[in-house]
Amino acid sequence: MEKDKKLSDIKDAFETAELLLACRAEYQKTTNVIVESALKISGADRACLIIRNKKDELIIKAGSPQNAHGIGYKITPETGEMFLRQVMSNKSIVLIANPSGDCRVSYMRELATTCRISSILFLPLFSESEPIGILVFDWVGGRKFSNEVTEKIKLLGRLASKSIGMIYKRRKDQEKTLQDEESRILGEHSSQVAHIIRNSLMVIGGFSERLLNGLSPQSNLGNSEIHSELLNTLRESANIIDKESKKLERIVNDVLAFSSLKKPVLETYSINEFLKEELLNIASNGPKPILKLSKRLDGLHTAFDKKMLSTCLVGLIHYAIENSASRIVVKTKLKPKQQEIMLSVINNGKQINPHILKKIFSPFVTTEIDGTGLGLANVQSIIRCQGGNICVLSGDMTEFRITLPLIKA
Repeated sequence: MEKDKKLSDIKDAFETAELLLACRAEYQKTTNVIVESALKISGADRACLIIRNKKDELIIKAGSPQNAHGIGYKITPETGEMFLRQVMSNKSIVLIANPSGDCRVSYMRELATTCRISSILFLPLFSESEPIGILVFDWVGGRKFSNEVTEKIKLLGRLASKSIGMIYKRRKDQEKTLQDEESRILGEHSSQVAHIIRNSLMVIGGFSERLLNGLSPQSNLGNSEIHSELLNTLRESANIIDKESKKLERIVNDVLAFSSLKKPVLETYSINEFLKEELLNIASNGPKPILKLSKRLDGLHTAFDKKMLSTCLVGLIHYAIENSASRIVVKTKLKPKQQEIMLSVINNGKQINPHILKKIFSPFVTTEIDGTGLGLANVQSIIRCQGGNICVLSGDMTEFRITLPLIKA
């Protein structure tokens, strides 16, 4: 008889281990299997799994019956947080033989009475000596915990801890791999930005030297033909220096804007009135933007930071010009169902490659030869910090759509 019992225990343990190994790649499925196995092995009527998350919060991750455990809820001081942390700290099983009268689980008194819970067992789980959670077993209707299942429960605890620990380790490895990849990409693109800056500085240095040589006392300015040729050279050099300086200024501004985004100063404006005023003041070396404003937005308001939104408009217009646009349209639209306004900047420039389109707002993704890929990333950050969103569509025309919440009168 004793031999049959031990064989049964071993069989149960192997079945549980096989189930956990089979589903360890799926976190939620693993936690569900742990709870189901807890009921089967212990003979308990109810069970739940409480997990400690990255924020050091205790969350009810799984339970059976499912509708009786508040799955997904956070354990609070009012629902036994202090006691559960103490159980995890002591690293030992705690049995409550009289839930209705034990002050350690006073938070469960009403539940114990309602569900007729007669005993509760708390089994702490660990991974590499670090507490990761607790398995809770309830027996109801006068049924009590039996010492005969202690070893089974302990074995289940070890298997559950191992399974959850493997998932945690894999997640950490994945996060580290992702961080390493992000660092590598950041390093590559930082090198690219440095290369652009260095090239511009070399160009500026070379043409500055030509200017200085042309203006030196040794320059032969007596001959009118030489004088005219020299002036043309100096003008050409000055224009190139000016162009490269502006490129460097734009790069530096992009980097500074991306790395130090300020908190927006939100004020209430009419988007139509803002655009009428703003586009008059935007200076560009390309086509003048055409305004198409929805009359439905006249008299309606939204909240935004004027300076920041202006930066976004300048960035999107500059993007259009850099991509050979000959026509730029700025239009507004009311989205009443969503209680939003939509501001679109549309251009007929080069179509964005579908592969790049998916990540166009990511840092360092660019369609320009000398671009940093921070301009559109900065635009997205600005819009999002004001409670809005931005997306892009690109085909015969490229359209950047900005949405901002409408303020109700």
